[in-house]
Formats: sequence, structure tokens, C-alpha cells
Amino acid sequence: MNTGIRYSLSIAGLLILWKLAAEWASLDMLPAPEVALTEFGREVKSPLFWTHFLSSSVRVVCAMAGAWLIGFPAGILIGYYRVLDRFISPIIFLTYPIPKIVLLPVFLVVFGLGDFSRIFIIALIIGYQILVAARDSVMQLNARYLDAFRSMGGKPVEAIYHVLIPAALPQGFTALRIGAGTAIAVLFFVESFATESGLGFFIMDSWGRFDGGRMFVGIMGMSLLGILLVEAVDYLERTFCAWKFVETGRNVSDEKSGFLWQKVGVYGHMIKFSHTVFALPFALAAVILANRHYPITGFQIVWILTAMVAARSAAMGFNRIVDARFDSQNPRTSDREIPSGRLSQQSAGWFVMISAALFCISAGMLSQLCLILAIPVLGILFLYSYTKRFTTLSHVYLGFSISLAPLGAWVAVSGRIDWPILLLCLALLTYIAGFDILYACQDLDFDRSAGLFSIPAQWGAKAAFHVSSLLHLLTFLCLFFMHLAFDMGALYLLTVLIIGALLVAEHRLVRPDDLSRIQAAFFHVNSAISILLFLGILGSELIR
Repeated sequence: MNTGIRYSLSIAGLLILWKLAAEWASLDMLPAPEVALTEFGREVKSPLFWTHFLSSSVRVVCAMAGAWLIGFPAGILIGYYRVLDRFISPIIFLTYPIPKIVLLPVFLVVFGLGDFSRIFIIALIIGYQILVAARDSVMQLNARYLDAFRSMGGKPVEAIYHVLIPAALPQGFTALRIGAGTAIAVLFFVESFATESGLGFFIMDSWGRFDGGRMFVGIMGMSLLGILLVEAVDYLERTFCAWKFVETGRNVSDEKSGFLWQKVGVYGHMIKFSHTVFALPFALAAVILANRHYPITGFQIVWILTAMVAARSAAMGFNRIVDARFDSQNPRTSDREIPSGRLSQQSAGWFVMISAALFCISAGMLSQLCLILAIPVLGILFLYSYTKRFTTLSHVYLGFSISLAPLGAWVAVSGRIDWPILLLCLALLTYIAGFDILYACQDLDFDRSAGLFSIPAQWGAKAAFHVSSLLHLLTFLCLFFMHLAFDMGALYLLTVLIIGALLVAEHRLVRPDDLSRIQAAFFHVNSAISILLFLGILGSELIR
């Protein structure tokens, strides 16, 4: 199980426990997770939050770096030279159990109220852990390694670099990883008084205001900082202890990395990630149009993009699982990831759950309204996978479910539904439904034999082409009326005329009796239409 899945499952479990605890306690200072996440979404847009986050990051990173640079070499030297160990180790083990945090008032008097006192106390606490770990690693090293090194002419000083440091690094990094958690705990304490910056101050200030939601924003910020520190230590260990991962002449770390990228490619191919280009430009166009009356921010754009990709990934992954039986029987789709065995249904299921969770998180970051609507939207997206089992209008339903993308982007920015944006949604609905009918002509015979519903299977390819042409005519009309509804400029009108010509070309590329160029019509022409529409709206707004 990779890191992303482990973190996603852990977060999901914590959110469930958090929700139960909040419902049971019913306290203002223990808000429900959705309330805290919504507050977190608001606060991360504020430069003030990132000022506190950066202050805490600088303090804890400097402390950990200082603790390592002093504690690790000292531990090696004490463990290697017995004379040093004989006199210094008793002092270490006498002072190690003393809670260093109680000395903070002394350090504040001696070193002043600045950052140095706080960095020093954190470094002192975790420096002991690193020193003891390095010292014990050297003490436990089998003497035969040193004897072998000396027999090859190695000098005592050289043994430190070539033998002792590699021997001590693994436990040293383990101590540093444990120290990251300790450092975050101490950081909260040292920032809780005599300072006006840092996440600890942020949390205590919120507590003093009796603002539970804002307090948990600081707590989540500290959790995020802790995760980043642990992942950074893991990365350093993989880099400087690469020999730990060497197995039968191969670097397991590199192998896992390559395997991970291979898996990413498999998942991306399963959901046809490149086809995101069909609907995404429509959503971004809605954002640009909404910006006329509802100014947008960079954070909103990031979360809208994340929500779009996550929702589509969840829907496509779910569709591949539900249709796996039919895909394995259809010669055109039998080589897809699940039927071919390149991806298990269980792995695809995890992918769908993680994508759905990411969509809900992204919606929560945008607004509470978006979070409330997230679950119904997922239900609409997932339902499409079953429509071919009972209705010929499955193509129209697909267009409807995808047309929620620009509507969702509009609601994320404006917090309301305005009728002009429905023209863009209807344009996307008819546009998607039209070319999905053309694409379904490839499976006409299979759909009939499998008892699946589609317009080509029910009415024949020739009738399906007429329906597709009618839908694309409606697409053109919706885009034209958008020119009136949004008072667009001449550049947009020119764009619509070019899109109309491309739609005609798409229907000329394929015929009921010749589907050989369906891929060119499906991907190249349709992606050009989507991108061209976005550029036309963007250009018009820039001129405006």
C-alpha cells in the first residue's frame, strides 16, 4: 500500500473518530470536522496564516538541523573513543531524564525573548535523542568491521567516515524522525507565550477568543508541519542510506519509485485522464465569466481544478469497476486495465474512494455549500455507470452529469445559480451527448448482443448520426445565445463560428458505414473545440 493510500485511510479514520467525539461532547471548543475544514479553507487563503506557519517552520527546522549537526557527530565520537565515553556518558545519562522544557524561563532570561531561545530548547531536547542513538549504534557495531577496515590499510580517522557514519545513520534518522514529533510538541509550548507569531501562538490566541474552529485550524497546521517533517526525514534516509535498500544488486527504492510511476500511468490510462480536456475548459470558462461579478482568488482556482480532476477520476474509476464484466466481453475494450488484469478491482476501488474523498475535501475548501452538494454530485456521477442497463438516454445523462462541471465552478465562485450559466451547461450537455452517440456506434453490435441500451443499438447507426447532428446544432445555438446573455465581444462570436465549422467537420470525418476516423473526431476535434471555447471567452474578457 503506497504512502498516498495510507495517509488517505488514516485521515478518513481520524475524521470519523473526530466526528463521533464532536457529536458526543457537543462543545464549542470541539467543532465538527466539516466546520473545522471549512474554517481551515478560509484561513489558508489568508497571508496571516502562512506567516504563522512559516515562523513555526523556520524555528523547528533550524532546531532539528542544529540538533543533528551537534548531536550526531558527538554521539559517534563518544561511542568510538572509549575515553570520551567513560567520562561523558555518565553526564549524558544523568541529565537526559531531566525535562529540558522547564528550563525555558532560564533560557529566555539568558538569551532573550527572541527566536534563539525557542530554537535552542527544541534543539537541546531532540539533540539528546540523536546523540544517544548515534552513540549506541557505534557501541553495538561488530568489531570485525573495524578490524577488516584496518587490515586494508584504513586509518582510524578514515574509519569514522567509511564505517562508523554508515553504521550510525539508520538509528540516527530514526531518532530524528521521532524527534520531529517531539519538536512539534515542544514548539507549541515555546510559542504559547512571550511571542506574537507561530502556530502555537495562533492556537492559544484562538483559545483565548474561545474560537474552536480557528483553534483547530492551527492544530491542523501543526499536523501538516509534522507530516512534512517526517516525510523530509524519510527522504533524507532514502538518499543517504541508499545501501539499506539494495537487494540482489538492485535498488529497491528506485524500483519502488519506478513501480509507483508505472502504477500512476495505469490509473491514468484507466480513467482516460487525457479526456479531462473535454470538460475542464468549460469549467474554467465559467470561472472567468463569474469573475465579472465575483472576484476569484488563486486558492479558489486550485481547489476548483482539484475538485474537477478528483470528481472525474472517481466517476471514471467507478464506471470501469461497474462495467468490468461487459468490458471483458467486448473485443474493443477487453484490453482495458481491469479486464486485462493490469489493475485489480480492489485497487480500482481504493482509487475511487480516495478520489471521492479528495473531491469532498476540495469542495469543503471552497465553501460549506459546495461541501453539502458534494455527495449528491457524486451520486449523480456514479449513477451514469448503470444507465446503459435501462435507458436509451444514457448519452444524454452522461452529458448532464458532465455539464455539472461549469455549474459547480460557478457556484464555487458565486455561491448561487444564475440562469445565464445554464446556457454554458446546456452547451456542454449537448456537446458531450452528441459525440458520445457517435463513439457508441463502435459498439452497436455488442450492445445489442449484451442487451445494453444505446441510441445506435436501438435505432441504428444512421438514426444515431441524425440525433448527434441535432444535439450539436443545439450546442452551437447555446454558445451563440451566450453571446447575448453575457454581452460577449466580437472575438467570442468569431470563436463560436469556428466551433460550428469544427462540429460540421467532425460529422464529415465519420459516417455510419465508415468509423475508421472516429478517434480523430472523438479526441482531436473535440479537444480543439473545448480549448478554443476557453480561449475565446478568456480573450473576450481580457479585451473587455
